[in-house]
Amino acid sequence: MISRWETLITEEALGAVLPPEYAHYGRPVRAALVHFLDGLSASRQLAIIAEQASLPLDSTFSRRMATLARCCPTLHKLGQVLARDRRICPALRAHLQELESIEAVVPAAAVRETLDREIGPIERFGLKLEAKALAEASVAVVIGFSGGPSPGVFKVLKPDIEERFEEELSLLESVGAHLDERCEEFLIPRLAYQEVFEQVGAKLRQEVRLDLEQRHLVKARAFFGPDARVQIPALLGPCGPRVTAMERVFGVKITEHGIRSSAEKRRLAGDLVSALIARPIFAKENGALFHADPHAGNLVLTDDGRLGVLDWALAGTLGQWERETIVQVILGAMTLDRGRIVRLLEVLAEWRKVKREALDKVVRTHLRAVRHGRCPSFSWLLGLLDDAVMKAGLRVSADLMLFRKSLLMLEGVLKDIGGDDEQVHEVLQGQFVRELLREWPSRWVATPNSREFGTHISNMDLCHLMMSGPFTAGRFWIEEGQDLLSAVRGT
Repeated sequence: MISRWETLITEEALGAVLPPEYAHYGRPVRAALVHFLDGLSASRQLAIIAEQASLPLDSTFSRRMATLARCCPTLHKLGQVLARDRRICPALRAHLQELESIEAVVPAAAVRETLDREIGPIERFGLKLEAKALAEASVAVVIGFSGGPSPGVFKVLKPDIEERFEEELSLLESVGAHLDERCEEFLIPRLAYQEVFEQVGAKLRQEVRLDLEQRHLVKARAFFGPDARVQIPALLGPCGPRVTAMERVFGVKITEHGIRSSAEKRRLAGDLVSALIARPIFAKENGALFHADPHAGNLVLTDDGRLGVLDWALAGTLGQWERETIVQVILGAMTLDRGRIVRLLEVLAEWRKVKREALDKVVRTHLRAVRHGRCPSFSWLLGLLDDAVMKAGLRVSADLMLFRKSLLMLEGVLKDIGGDDEQVHEVLQGQFVRELLREWPSRWVATPNSREFGTHISNMDLCHLMMSGPFTAGRFWIEEGQDLLSAVRGT
């Protein structure tokens, strides 16, 4: 029997909005969407159909997909991830960017009812609620209040959102199993999709745990400390499991900054890289906090010129060993040590066995780019990890997966505010040098193998790097010779 969704979502339409290099994934993406929508309750399916029917008859496929995403919180989150990805169709990208911050449709009475139930009448705290909500997100509504020590906002979960979100997350696992069974039919890599979606689902459940967001806000303010360039909202209280009261951040969406000076644009982009990429990587803490949902709607250029970082519901931590491994892979690239990089990636794979031969081939390909002049930068590292996942079955921790997802979102935001990949490399390189100089005095009393530094490299690592010149040259010529021999045999 043909599903009603199969007649509404066509493979051709999906292929047209996907990046050209991924257009052949139109069929599996369509199958995943259809399976997901078919699994929703009858009442929710009817509501989605009604929403689609309310659109003008000549509405584009891109608009219909964005409207569909608004009806499902998990698809809403996915839309925010893709909203700044320049590889997808510009029309779809424009509609998805509307999901970053949408006008509130949840009635004010429903918001007030949740507040009264969770924390009691706000008047007893001397607070006055604004008449209209400021914005609506995938799982919550934000409404301002006055009367406290400073202007604030309540973030309030939507009615019944927990049940809807749980229904969808369970369906995602079913979608993963569906894809696992049809990898050969769809000609897609075998990535254990069900397990991946279970990992993703476990993290996404944080979205409706506002008590966790409150802890994340406290940690984030401590983590950023006195950084004058960044503003993290302070908790104001009263709070509850479904309500967070926090400081109001005044400013504009970062992609709407209105800055004309190229130097100022680069300064803003540099602040973004420094705060959300460099700081977690070079932190000394065992578990370095990072924002896992940095879409443009959560990033603000404040009225006083700072970077405001909102919505800490979805956050992760990078462990010490993960950050050490990342740095060690880059050191391995600088010395062209393929075997070392393969072993390090196998460590990142945790308990899951990778395809060793395929992994070796992936590393060889990316090291060839380094030999031919490409800097082993952070973007090089991300490309290596992505290929290792797709072609060699590399599985990483849920937090590292979240970090990669946040980097994908930041990449698009950076380009839209005037930054680029080169600036990411410059900021990270500059931060590495500053950290190295700052920690240099303490290295004189550190044990040779200690990596308890912001740079995550030991004195032994530095010595190895300085003495590896002859070995690196040898690896260069051996690999070049092997490539030349392979080319000759190929002809």
